[in-house]
Amino acid sequence: MRRNNYILAIILILTFGTAFAHEDFWTFADYGNVKVRIKTGFDYEEINKAFIIGQLAEKLSKELNYSGPIFLDFNHHYTGECKPAYFISYDKGKIDYTWESTTKEKDYLKANAIVVRQVSRRFDVISTLKLLEYSISNIFSIKTSQKQIEYNENYCQWRINTIDTNIIKKIINAPASELLTNILKTRIERQEQTEYKYSTTYYFQNNIYTIYNNNFDKTKTDILTLPCVYQIIETDFSGTLIFDTDSSFYNVKYDPSNKSYDLSSKYIIHNKGNLYPFQPFTSGALLSYFLENKVKKEK
Repeated sequence: MRRNNYILAIILILTFGTAFAHEDFWTFADYGNVKVRIKTGFDYEEINKAFIIGQLAEKLSKELNYSGPIFLDFNHHYTGECKPAYFISYDKGKIDYTWESTTKEKDYLKANAIVVRQVSRRFDVISTLKLLEYSISNIFSIKTSQKQIEYNENYCQWRINTIDTNIIKKIINAPASELLTNILKTRIERQEQTEYKYSTTYYFQNNIYTIYNNNFDKTKTDILTLPCVYQIIETDFSGTLIFDTDSSFYNVKYDPSNKSYDLSSKYIIHNKGNLYPFQPFTSGALLSYFLENKVKKEK
């Protein structure tokens, strides 16, 4: 037992080292006239969700007959909960970092574009599309009313352009238009690493996430619908953990011999601690520790 505790301590140390000894990075994607950029710290599911928003944004711009450049800029506040912040501008996407007075970021885009920028732990599809719909219909107003502000929250020390953030709040709180409701009917698949492989994955449609299996015979089997997918973790060849929050998940086990799956009850992680989400689960041994000691089925 003492040896097992020693090994667990080593795993914890290595895991904490992984969690804190890193640098944030940008991930990019282009969908027609829409450019997506997301800044995060690890391979979080918000990357794929930002790309889903990008594809819906392209469809929205086509429906509105808008072919000009659009820049969706996502800053992922992955260390904990935060009050989301949204900004709208028409420029080249530049951010001046006030903490680094000697270094100025160059214009990110080659030409002016509609810029919808946000800071959040979870990116909301409908809110982003509402802001883009408003921006496409009010470009002249954005050009004439935007001002440079300083934003110094959620580890951001920015000087950026934006319209009045009170107007942005009103747009977000307003009901979705009929056009947006129709756009949300589009099925958007999660971006996969390969063209086709056996996996448990999901698609987004009607503002919900449907978990499904890619079977060996290339059929698809719907398993579960969720209002949010927080993270997906493959534990072995036939097992996948589907997190709907940072402290609850389902386990999907697939049996290729009879092409069937088993969906567990919902599990709750208790006393998860003040950790960057999911870094403890990078180690299979530590994952087993959490399953054995801190996880209980929901009653």
